[in-house]
Amino acid sequence: MPTQLFESTPKGGKRTQNEKGHKIMGYRKIAINTSGISAFDFASECFVNHVDGITCGTADFDEPEIRGQVRETLLNDFKVINVNLKLSGKPVIHFSYSGRALEMLFITKGNLAMHFKDQQQHIFHRHTHNLLFSNHASGYFEPDGKELQFVCIQLYRDFFDKFLPWDNCFGAFRNMIKQGQTGCIKNTNYPITPEMYFLIEDMTSALQEEIPKKPLIYARILELLLLQTEQYGDPKGEALKNISPSDRDKIYKAKAYLLKNYGQKITLQDLAKKIGTNEFLLKSGFKTIFGTTVFGCIHHLRMTQARKLLLEQKLTVSQVSDMAGYKNPQHFSTAFKKKFGFVPSKLKNN
Repeated sequence: MPTQLFESTPKGGKRTQNEKGHKIMGYRKIAINTSGISAFDFASECFVNHVDGITCGTADFDEPEIRGQVRETLLNDFKVINVNLKLSGKPVIHFSYSGRALEMLFITKGNLAMHFKDQQQHIFHRHTHNLLFSNHASGYFEPDGKELQFVCIQLYRDFFDKFLPWDNCFGAFRNMIKQGQTGCIKNTNYPITPEMYFLIEDMTSALQEEIPKKPLIYARILELLLLQTEQYGDPKGEALKNISPSDRDKIYKAKAYLLKNYGQKITLQDLAKKIGTNEFLLKSGFKTIFGTTVFGCIHHLRMTQARKLLLEQKLTVSQVSDMAGYKNPQHFSTAFKKKFGFVPSKLKNN
């Protein structure tokens, strides 16, 4: 059974309510526990569970400005924090770390300004990530937007030291950690790639199972760390960070549109108009973020769907060819073989 940790009360220990019964919170504070479950003095309920050697804590929020949940999962080498909040206005949340923390931070929705005490602020934009070191840091968060969703993975020192590359480009970050200086590996954030999103989703799903699959979670976190460090260590990453948050949002909207409408006739001009940009920014941004062209993405989606139809439906190669947008079945077969290494008729024969 879950154990209730505490009932939340505002500063001063008094709880007030408005006419709807909601708590009115004046001062919000998070005590970030780098070796255990964190404490939130503005949560409506907080619980902790212990399952198969894994400690899991949840904090629920139900006040006018902040609603949602923060879930923390502790394993031997790291802690995973999943934040999913709906916001009204621009609440200010004060924080303090109980110790040193190495964090992989992935912002998927909303923006988050992190103001460290006696230091310059760092703004984390949606669809971006960064690596952060905190040494007993304190300050305050300012979320911006109607929603805030992010995943933060706190790595314990031995795990981080074991897998962080020893390339020269990471020397400054290692020195910063050695000297106990709070800050990020880079002053700017890099975009979350589709591969990162897949790993985050896979890891999150595994964490939500009744008995979490620890080997899978470890594998996904390691893969995420390697992708992060690879991006920050690659000179080509400069092109990624130069895409503005607003343009990045538009490119992700374009990808979302293609995932739903790839079977239709799509032109660059029409797609650019739908997402509110021009063809040049659409083409260059799509290639930079996703590593392929718009039409390369459409081709991949159509071929993948064609393969699925051939395997699962009683359709001829000609029928699937027509559905994939090819007037000539022979041209479809040639493209299919180039994509998968064998002709589509082989699937029907098997």
